[in-house]
Amino acid sequence: MLKRFHSQAISALTLMLSAFLVVSPALATDAAWARVARGGYTILIQGADASGTLSPTVDNSVDCSATQTLSDRGRQLAQKLGARFAARGVRIDKILTSSTCNARETARLSFGSIPAEVFKPLDPMANDAAAKQSQVDEIRAVIIKFKSSGNLVMMTDRANITALTGIIPRPTEAVVVGPAEEGETIHIAGRIIFD
Repeated sequence: MLKRFHSQAISALTLMLSAFLVVSPALATDAAWARVARGGYTILIQGADASGTLSPTVDNSVDCSATQTLSDRGRQLAQKLGARFAARGVRIDKILTSSTCNARETARLSFGSIPAEVFKPLDPMANDAAAKQSQVDEIRAVIIKFKSSGNLVMMTDRANITALTGIIPRPTEAVVVGPAEEGETIHIAGRIIFD
């Protein structure tokens, strides 16, 4: 009887602990929104593409003004993205984007009142391991140096976000990061799911 009680108690305790450890995406998103509302974070976002989803699509067009890279759905998604930040009162102080047209157009449609600056390390990852590591190091250095009551947005692609954070973001997700804490190369402060 004591063995049976002990087994049931352990099962109940395990169930209670697992309930505390599982964080729903909505709670994770709410916590990330609360952090960026305070400011001082970097928000990593994938540029939209012609299919209308946020994606790692690469467009190497030189003259982005002559190229429409986003579909109607992609433009709507980019505009919605900016509206969500505005509705939550999240202050964006600076936007860095890759030189790809899709990232630049997404930044313009999302945060049109804030000029976006092209930051080459946000371009598609190099094939060479040393060059790839150099890109990641340059991005990380900007994140570490960023100090503000607002936030920094980096518009890039999925491969860059994954190389920097180890996270493979969903097509409509942002990863919120900050300077590394002890034992980290970068601090993952949260994830925001937009749909």
